[in-house]
This record gives sequence, structure tokens and C-alpha cells, in this order.
Amino acid sequence: MRTIQILEPQTQIPLEKPILKEKRIGRPQSLSVEDVLNAIRLYATTSETELAKRLNVSRQTIYRKMSLIPKETITQIMHDLSQTELKPYQLGYEGFLTIPEVQQFKRALERRQVCKKYENKLLRKLWHLCVYLQRHPSKLTIEQCADILTTLRNKKIPNLNPYFLKLAIRSWFQNVHGINGEILTSKGIDASIPNQLGIRAFDRLTRKQRHDFIKALKQIIPKDSYFDAWISLPYFLYYTGTRIDASLKANIEDIEKHGNYWIIKVIDKGKHKNGRKLWRKLIIGELKEKLEKNIASRGNLTHGLLFPFSYKIVRKTFIKAYKKAKIPIPAQPCHIWRHTSAQDFLDATNWNYELTAQVLGWEDPRILRKCYGSISESQKHMAIRKAMGEPIKETKKEFRF
Repeated sequence: MRTIQILEPQTQIPLEKPILKEKRIGRPQSLSVEDVLNAIRLYATTSETELAKRLNVSRQTIYRKMSLIPKETITQIMHDLSQTELKPYQLGYEGFLTIPEVQQFKRALERRQVCKKYENKLLRKLWHLCVYLQRHPSKLTIEQCADILTTLRNKKIPNLNPYFLKLAIRSWFQNVHGINGEILTSKGIDASIPNQLGIRAFDRLTRKQRHDFIKALKQIIPKDSYFDAWISLPYFLYYTGTRIDASLKANIEDIEKHGNYWIIKVIDKGKHKNGRKLWRKLIIGELKEKLEKNIASRGNLTHGLLFPFSYKIVRKTFIKAYKKAKIPIPAQPCHIWRHTSAQDFLDATNWNYELTAQVLGWEDPRILRKCYGSISESQKHMAIRKAMGEPIKETKKEFRF
């Protein structure tokens, strides 16, 4: 014996198979009028044949139940459904992906070898846009999309991040409709970096704060075989500029030893369209000494993680160290080291963005300038005084922890 239950459509759940069948002992439960109403809403149809097929019952059963439903009720349901061009099951992400045009878009992104994470972000932003507008993706117009981007400048809409939505719209029209990028840019659908991406460009730990942090870190971590691994981690983040996620995935076997210097290969972010990238980071001087102690204290390992810690534990430990050292907790407790690295290296190289990008790991110096490397206020003041012919006392800048 089996019972039939019609599942209500949900935004985040695939609805291609809405019939749930369960084995049940006893007399089978008959199809209810409410089940039929739910099916009409779900499949956007009043066809008795289609509903019978979907509900796995006879057409006669559907006919009997439909005769019990007031015509006004069905009319209202179909009117409500007419307000959106998406079928109910397409309002869910999995259902949205079944739309032929969306599948075409997905294949185009795959052919361009867009990384999976970025591909999924574009698809989801397109989905959120279509659900918000209650519009089928094939019916989207450039003018309509440009208008919604204009609206987002003054109004926040859940799930519609202006920057990534703009990239999704731009990619959709270029890959599916073959629209020239210049046309989209003229409508305000460009790929420019938003101003908020640089809001933490001045974030930085001073040398005193860095030293105070290490003192505090030494006091709160266990004095075991991982002690030197903990201590070497902030030095690695600072001297290589590597992001915390990539640093925690760095492997000992990926270190090339060349006498007085090492080179380590790490997989870190590249451009969005290319996903992650292999970077070769130089290890010399103080950092090399810290890493040698790290590896030696763990039995001179030849393979395995250089820093065998989880991000969650590292973040929690760093926050404890900031508190103990009486350092204001940064908005980005781990990522602050990459900002500090960029600022200090730029200072030491007289703001050579190209060199800094190559050494610390940025594909595009413009991103470095925008998001991490705004010229410090003191440097600006000094430049102005120098330009005005005023005597200045230049301080030697060093890239040192």
C-alpha cells in the first residue's frame, strides 16, 4: 500500500520530483482536493491528463476532484501564477538550473574554464535576480537589468550584491546573447571594481603591535611540538603575503631548498575567471629560520602540512593573542597580515606596485592598489612637503617583521 504526499515548493529545494511515496500498511489514503490544488500551483496547469501523470493517479480521479473545486479558486490560482514567468519548481535553484537557457549559460562558463566557485556565484546571482523580478531569464532585457543596478545604488535588496550581480548580468548577455561588452558598459553594466572593495586598504599592524602579538602568542599556546609551528605562522603570513586559507594548506614537500634560500609553492587565489593559481614564494632570512625550527621540532618531517591547524582554531587563537597584547581586534584577524605585508613592502620599495604584486602574489597591480595598498597618509604628507621644497627627514623603510 502507498500514500501520496504533495510537497510544497521551496525556494532552496529541487522540485523536479515532488511526489513522495511511502509504503504503508492498511487502506490507502485517497487523493485530497488540497493535493490537487497544490499540484495545480506546482505545475502551473489545469490539464487533467498532465495532473494525473504527475500525481500517478487516473485521469478520472483528477476529474472527480476538480469538480469539487470552485472555478473561482482555480481562476485565482492561475491569475497568481501569471504574475511570474517562472514555473513554481523553477523558483528553486535546482529547478532554475533545468531551464535550457541557463544550461546553455552554464556550458559557456565551463568552456571558458571558469572555476566552479565563481561559476556557481554567477548562476546563483542570475537566479536571485530572476526570482526577484519574477521573470524568466530568457526574457531579461539590458534596460531592465541596468535599472535594477541603478536601484541597488540606493537600496539594499537581499541576495542581490551589486558587484557580483553586475558581473553575472554582464556574463549572461555576453555568453548567451553575444552582446558586445562596450554596449553593456555604456548601460552601466561594467566590470569595474566597487569602491567598498578598498575600505580596508589602510588596515595594518605596526611593528610594535606585531612584536607584542608574538609575545602574547607565546604565552597562550601549549609548549609542545607544535609551538614553533604556531610562532612561524604569523611570520609566514607577513613575509609571503599569502592568504590564511592557502597558508594552512601549504605542504612541506612543496618546499625547494637552495642553500641560503627556499622557495615554497602554494595554491592561492588568482583572477576570478581562472580560480586558484600556483605561486612561488621566496623564503629567506628570519622566515627561513622560523620554518626550520617549525619542521625540526616536529621530527624533521619531509611531507605534510607546514601549519597543521584549522582556520577556526587559528582565528580563535589570534583573537586571544590580540586581546592579551591589548591590540584592537582587527576586522579581519588573519587577513590583516596580508594587508600589513603589502603596506610594508610598498613602503620599503618606494611604492613599487608591480614588484610588490609579483613578490607577494597579486596578478593585477590595480587590485593591489585598490584593495590592499593605498599610500599611507604620512607618505602623502612627506611627498607634498618635498614637492613644496620644504626640508624633510626621510626615514629608511625596511620590510622586517
